[in-house]
Amino acid sequence: MSDGRPDRAADWQDTHAGPVASDYRTARQAFDAGFANMPRWVDGAMSARNAIVRRFGLVTGEEGAGVMTRLPVWRETSDVFETGLVDKHLTFSIETRLSTGHVAATTRIWFNHWAGRLYLGIVMIPHKIIMRHIVRSLA
Repeated sequence: MSDGRPDRAADWQDTHAGPVASDYRTARQAFDAGFANMPRWVDGAMSARNAIVRRFGLVTGEEGAGVMTRLPVWRETSDVFETGLVDKHLTFSIETRLSTGHVAATTRIWFNHWAGRLYLGIVMIPHKIIMRHIVRSLA
């Protein structure tokens, strides 16, 4: 695929879903709103993560609020918005799917190197906390 996503099923994925406020008309609006209102500790955690992984040559991107909303767009319709990033240790995407009264956020990961598995193991708990927060904030 032109977005860099591997041509195979994801090695790992999880989905967090819940009710959504009716004022979101598109999946992108829901995605942007969810990632725009992160708790303060997330910015601190991402800054620490970036300082550590930068030493190993991994992509860190921009820092600060809304960094996830500036990732490359892989797919966009009114019902589905997907963004992602290809790195040497893993490829990931976050898909937001919007339906009447419901939102689902799916994270998919393809491992490109053994370090990707290690990285996922380290960030698994914060990932789940953050994604649950995002979905709840959209209700």
